[in-house]
Amino acid sequence: MKVNVAGVLIDNLSKEAVIREIYNFVRSDKNVYIVTPYSELVVFALDDPDYKQVLNNAAIALPDGIGILWAAKFLSLPTIKYKLLTYIQALWQIIYTGAAIVLKPDYVRTIIKEQITGSKLIYDLAKSATDNNYSVSLVGGQGNVATQAASRLKKLFPNLNIKLVISGRLFDEKIVEEIARSNSDILLIAYSPPKQEFWIAQNLQNLNCRVVIGLGGTFDYLAGKRLVPPKFMHLIGLEWLWRLITQPWRIIRIWNAVLVFIWKIYQYKRKHGSSRS
Repeated sequence: MKVNVAGVLIDNLSKEAVIREIYNFVRSDKNVYIVTPYSELVVFALDDPDYKQVLNNAAIALPDGIGILWAAKFLSLPTIKYKLLTYIQALWQIIYTGAAIVLKPDYVRTIIKEQITGSKLIYDLAKSATDNNYSVSLVGGQGNVATQAASRLKKLFPNLNIKLVISGRLFDEKIVEEIARSNSDILLIAYSPPKQEFWIAQNLQNLNCRVVIGLGGTFDYLAGKRLVPPKFMHLIGLEWLWRLITQPWRIIRIWNAVLVFIWKIYQYKRKHGSSRS
């Protein structure tokens, strides 16, 4: 089932169901792509209808960030039709749903049940690929990060069939040709959004891969170039704070992913009302 989060359609699936769907896609005769929206990507989509369409044309859109789960819950809450009371009510709803992320996480997960991050999904995906004998390729990232990420996966899954590893290069026609020649079942792309999703959508039919997944900075986590947030911070939705502490140079992106995102979700609700109304 798709959940409308400010115009971006997010799949409400368990991680196990996603892995089953990917398995079915690999066995089909179609080429599909999967996106992993988090709050910053929804901000992009609200500013760019073309980008929103790219996200909504994906076979699966995974709720990568806790902000997506929060927004789905906030947008589902009823609204009062009296103008002044609407502002007060919306502010109170922002406060208590935001606090619930930490204090009552099950409440925030009543609309979209599960947060599925690319950095966690990749391990389940690699295991499924190994068990079912389908191939993967890793393309993107800076320096030799894709090679390091592939090495990490091979250590964990020695029988994983990795056909192609490329990083530190431009996403040009030559790289499309190399990917197509690899004849991979699954292509994992690490490219910065929103360029990542636009590139995948534009080149999908020329990549000769059954499933293409945009994973952003996941290769950096696999390669150990970024510190993985502690489990407790993931559980209480404070991964953004971990990124601010460990990657302070990303403060503008974090600002957009937290404060700008909340403001835009609030504006969307004022204009469109509750998703249940």
